[in-house]
Amino acid sequence: MGELKDIATKAVDMVMRLGASECDVVAADSRYMSAEIEKGAMKQANSVADPGVAIRAFRNGCQGFSSCTGFSPSSIKEAARLAVELAKSGTPDPDFKGLPHKKRPTAVTGLHDPKISKLQPEQVVEMAIELADAASGHKDIYSVNASVAIAECSLVLANSNGFVGGQRLSSFETSIEAVAKSGPDMFSGIDGSWNRRLDRPVIESVGRNAMEHAVRGLKHQKIATGDYPVILDPLAAGFILATAIGGGANAESIQRKRSYLTGKLGQKIGSEALTITDDPTLEWANGSYSFDGEGTPAREKDIIKEGVLAAYLYDSYAAGKDSVESTGNASRGGSVWSFRKPPSISPSNLVVSPGDSTLDQMIADTKKGVYLRLTWDYPNLATGELSGLMMESYAIDKGELGGAIRQATIGIGTTDLLSRIEALGKESRDAFGVRTPAIKVSSARIGGSD
Repeated sequence: MGELKDIATKAVDMVMRLGASECDVVAADSRYMSAEIEKGAMKQANSVADPGVAIRAFRNGCQGFSSCTGFSPSSIKEAARLAVELAKSGTPDPDFKGLPHKKRPTAVTGLHDPKISKLQPEQVVEMAIELADAASGHKDIYSVNASVAIAECSLVLANSNGFVGGQRLSSFETSIEAVAKSGPDMFSGIDGSWNRRLDRPVIESVGRNAMEHAVRGLKHQKIATGDYPVILDPLAAGFILATAIGGGANAESIQRKRSYLTGKLGQKIGSEALTITDDPTLEWANGSYSFDGEGTPAREKDIIKEGVLAAYLYDSYAAGKDSVESTGNASRGGSVWSFRKPPSISPSNLVVSPGDSTLDQMIADTKKGVYLRLTWDYPNLATGELSGLMMESYAIDKGELGGAIRQATIGIGTTDLLSRIEALGKESRDAFGVRTPAIKVSSARIGGSD
């Protein structure tokens, strides 16, 4: 970290001497490795080193951003010059109130796994093959697509208000699609994992889960259009809530009146059983950090508390505009930071508080309904309306899980979905940046396949 600290602090001094009123600098040294299997054959394997510096300069509230690859003094000097020139040439912005002041980063464990540093590209390839093999253990599996990606980053952030902080981040992600075939019928089972540590056992469980759902989906049935109770698997709940809450509570969208949550702070928007927090301090969670992309210390905060909208998510600019404190949600990218773009508002780890039901109990208590395991559609942020294809869903008849429903759709407003929650599962999993249990909604419109 010593070299990165020296680079970042010297760059801050350089930018200020060039005429900026404020600035921040990120010096990052990242490594990425991945392997991807398509239809049982290796499609590609990559290993990339990506060192670089990001510079934001401010003058009269106007921001100039520039970055460079590598750490050569000449490249950093040119990036500093460009950032300052852009800041000087822009229109003054009175809404900019300043960058965060110096504060101690939060002590957060589980941000970096040393085992990931020791991995070689051939080992990542081996894990992708292992994942594909785990999903291929049934006679009806026709093809498999699998990928394993690891990343790690050492970084230092420094700003002109005296903040200097460093952290090491790592990431281990898997994704798998198993396609089952029986005669003319085909069905895909999908799964994945998201973590900051190397978790070899999850390879077997994720692969087997995708295989089992692919085979289960070969048995299918029709369902009539109507209103039904819907049980959201954590995969479906995570994908929907990542946008519905993570995007809907974005203060920038609120200020521009582009979110369905605009003007609803302090209002009831969900069931009293529902509490959702944003928590960047979770050990080994992919969105955790000790300080955000501007140097604001990590802290847990309620977004929805017992059904009431309790907070929006802020970076320093949006916070200054509303005369509030930043919530520490300035993001420099995904689980591993990137120096190539300026920060933007994003949730860290959304956490849905669990309940006291099991998935089996939810299904058993449903006379006729739908179990939605996965959709790739998310709500319209401006209206909150969710209308999408249920990529993997199953009918529930007389308390038992039935066949897969083909080409069916779901339609429901997000606040209706949140308000109609009648049960939350005991067990949670991480999916798409959300730690969530299964969620049972009393009613949603299902466009059937009859």
